[in-house]
Amino acid sequence: MRLECVNAGFTFSGKNKQHYTVEKRIGKAAAELIEEGETVILDSGTTTMEIARNLSKLANLTVITNALNIAVQLAKHQNVDVIIPGGYLRKSSLSLFGSSREGCFKSFFCDKLFLSVDGIHPTYGLSTSNIEDAYLKRIMIEISRQVIMVCDSGKFHNRSFAFIAPVSEVDVVITDSGIQPEDQKKLENEGIKVIIV
Repeated sequence: MRLECVNAGFTFSGKNKQHYTVEKRIGKAAAELIEEGETVILDSGTTTMEIARNLSKLANLTVITNALNIAVQLAKHQNVDVIIPGGYLRKSSLSLFGSSREGCFKSFFCDKLFLSVDGIHPTYGLSTSNIEDAYLKRIMIEISRQVIMVCDSGKFHNRSFAFIAPVSEVDVVITDSGIQPEDQKKLENEGIKVIIV
């Protein structure tokens, strides 16, 4: 079984070039799960950016995001209210980080979280390359009624630097057809719905 350790994050521009077609399909499928009047969190990431690009048809939506590029994308839609928690700007990912951001998230309760990760492993759980991001993602999970993870199949069996949460914290996984059947079965055995695009 393949196990890779990811020690450092990609730059935003580098990540944006990888698996773009798959990310577009995942983003479109994820957007279809959002309903009128909901409050959702879009985590920072290239796949969650694709979700933002597919929200123009909704007439009433509130989006909380820590990603400036996602906020700018959503500013084009008059029907979407955008909340941006404060913090310091991480230029490589255009995301905000810091304690003020985390405190702001704790004051919300959200219908759905669209979570991005650097690695998902059946034993080691969900992980990311940055400790501060891992802590914020845990808060996002805690305040959300439903956790929807969006990731390409290449993230499976990766183990990154910082632990986020066990796989059991996820309700839905949206991924591509490259997922191995045994991985899909393990997720479904945990009660997780798997959507393949």
